Amino acid sequence: MNLRSIEFFLTVAEEGSISRAAERLHISQPTVSREMMELEKELDKTLLVRTSRNVSLTPDGLLFRETAKDMLELYRKAKTQKAQSAALAGDIYLGAGETESFSFLAEKIRLFRQENPGVCFHIISENADEIRDDIDKGTLDFGFVMRSGSLDRYEQLEIDRRESWGALVPGSHPLAEHKSVGGKSLLEYPLILPENRTFREQIRQWLDGEPQVAATYNLIRNALMLVENGTGLILCLSDPAFSANGLRFIPLRPAHTVSPLLIWRKRRALSPAAAAFLGAMGYSEYE
Repeated sequence: MNLRSIEFFLTVAEEGSISRAAERLHISQPTVSREMMELEKELDKTLLVRTSRNVSLTPDGLLFRETAKDMLELYRKAKTQKAQSAALAGDIYLGAGETESFSFLAEKIRLFRQENPGVCFHIISENADEIRDDIDKGTLDFGFVMRSGSLDRYEQLEIDRRESWGALVPGSHPLAEHKSVGGKSLLEYPLILPENRTFREQIRQWLDGEPQVAATYNLIRNALMLVENGTGLILCLSDPAFSANGLRFIPLRPAHTVSPLLIWRKRRALSPAAAAFLGAMGYSEYE
């Protein structure tokens, strides 16, 4: 297997056609067809269902597409990573959830780039489960997550911020004027819970009962529309921006708070740019 065959496969998967993929790659159709057959032979799997007009992915093809994307991304990252010179340059890949605490990290990035304009930050919006998976794969240098579950396999830099869990409700909702809300009260309403497995299990414990789960969310922006149209109440972390949507954030009672962390894989060599950023964040090993 080589990077050429991986790129060909991903192009065929995107185009849904070997002929269109060949046009996009500026090579002949027989070349693409031959490369796909050799790839299937090497993997001993059928990746494509071929018809006279188009192709589609088999179940094995769908699984391999995700692996192929990661492999190609790792290659591109390694290829474009610049060596440290007189002026620091390079790329930093950072996964983060949509939380108010990210404003702290955004300011650190701004200050870092003032001193190092040759460094480009790639911000990937994901939940904590996805961030940990991508750090393990090597496609992310860092993750900005709320403390949850076991993080033993990661180095951690705790950020001096705290965020509170609560219910996000429409301004007209019966709970909107409450200063806090207990778990028992929330069991009366359909709820929209985070997709993060650890947080979802913690919330079930806080509620002290089985909730009516109307939906789950990965990142919160689309879920806000479900609150606005009356689908359910979101259990989430506080964010002042929610008030712009006419929504009210009601803290849980008793209070439940979490702190954000910057995490990265243990015993993994960091690029010069990533190491310099950790130093700018105050991590003693790289100061």
